[in-house]
Amino acid sequence: MVRLMLNTGHPMYIWWGKDGACLYNDAYRESIGPERHPSSLGRPAREVWDEIWDIVGPQIEQVMSGGGATWHEDHLVPITRHGRREDVYWTYSYSPIDDETAPRGVGGVLVVCTETTRKVLAERRLRESEARYRSALTAGQVGNWETDFVTRIRTWSEEGMALFGLTLIEGRGHVGGENDEFRLALHPDDRHMAEELHDTADRQDSFPAEYRIVRPDGTIRWLSGRGQVVARGTDGKAHRLVSIMADITDRKAAADHIQFLMREISHRSKNLLSVVQAIASQTGRSAGTVDEFQAHFSRRLQGLAASHDLLLHQDWKGAALADLTRDQVAPFVDVGNARLSIAGPDVFVTPQAAEAVGLALHELATNAVKYGALSIPTGQIAVSWAVDSKDTARTMLRLRWVERGGPVVTPPSRKGFGHVVFERIITRSLGGTVAMDFAPEGLSWELSIPTANLLSTHAQVKAR
Repeated sequence: MVRLMLNTGHPMYIWWGKDGACLYNDAYRESIGPERHPSSLGRPAREVWDEIWDIVGPQIEQVMSGGGATWHEDHLVPITRHGRREDVYWTYSYSPIDDETAPRGVGGVLVVCTETTRKVLAERRLRESEARYRSALTAGQVGNWETDFVTRIRTWSEEGMALFGLTLIEGRGHVGGENDEFRLALHPDDRHMAEELHDTADRQDSFPAEYRIVRPDGTIRWLSGRGQVVARGTDGKAHRLVSIMADITDRKAAADHIQFLMREISHRSKNLLSVVQAIASQTGRSAGTVDEFQAHFSRRLQGLAASHDLLLHQDWKGAALADLTRDQVAPFVDVGNARLSIAGPDVFVTPQAAEAVGLALHELATNAVKYGALSIPTGQIAVSWAVDSKDTARTMLRLRWVERGGPVVTPPSRKGFGHVVFERIITRSLGGTVAMDFAPEGLSWELSIPTANLLSTHAQVKAR
């Protein structure tokens, strides 16, 4: 009998011979549990630990038959110890015991069995923790890498390479020189920051960084994060620097959009005030009494508000001309009424055009109710539009308002607010022209504006 005194830091037991006689150290008791008979030393393993003999026995027979040494790492074995069923992991090694007198030259087998449950569970927790860490980095669009200024090697994590769009063998890059992948990835206007960041690392242990990169597909991304020096030389120079950066492109775009909106709000507010001042001024000139001024001024503001409501519904991106027309005439005549016809292709106008055209349509509808086709039951109005490309110099949008069946039309003796809208707002702000025909059978009005006032049909604006 051979007595082995081992201390591996892990529960271990040893079997010796073809029957697996047990040799064990102090850790063996912890491994098999107090339920096992303390006199197991020297007894065959199948008598001491019958649960696992079906696993170990075939391996011993294989080695005894000349199969050579084998190794099985972290093998799962369910056992009962300390009164409960447990999943335990073991690493086995089977080594032949040479004996020239024995068949096949093998006189027995030395089996060393080390419990690795703690190691396996620790590695599992580590993998799970690393998986959570990587998931968090991926979800947050965060990447990291380490720069070694001594070896001139930059070591990238998978997330760091994904952030930059890099493909490097084992994540190994270069520091400095023509092949410095970090410097090459920086936006040309930010490339000077590569040296500046390295100089900063010589002076500070931790520092912020923000710059743009250009990915291989040409997309520009904004990154923000920090650098942390983890090793310095005796001269104080940074030897190793860890960087962690997050993609903040969407945040930057949102901030830029907010700034744009603030400027746009300021610009539109000034324009709106100018329009309201013009409405007030012209309404005041034509109104005979304060009550008349209030009524006309209120209706015109309501028409302007209707255009703004439509623009707000579309996030101020523009408006469908069909929606704009319906909203402006709805207060005067039922859109589904046979007296009103609206026809034209899907056309989307810019916010500025929506304000101007909306005011024009409102004035036309107002005049139609007071003097034109909508002033009597038999009158009808047809609103239509089309994109006209006959003029080779520029393509135009032509919008027509035609009244029929109303009272006999007579040209006005003076210019009212409608003329101001047509001449000042439309012709000056939209670069368009207006033609009016006060024919006895009914008013005909035509607006022509360049298609620069239209949005692409691919814009994120939809007719309601």
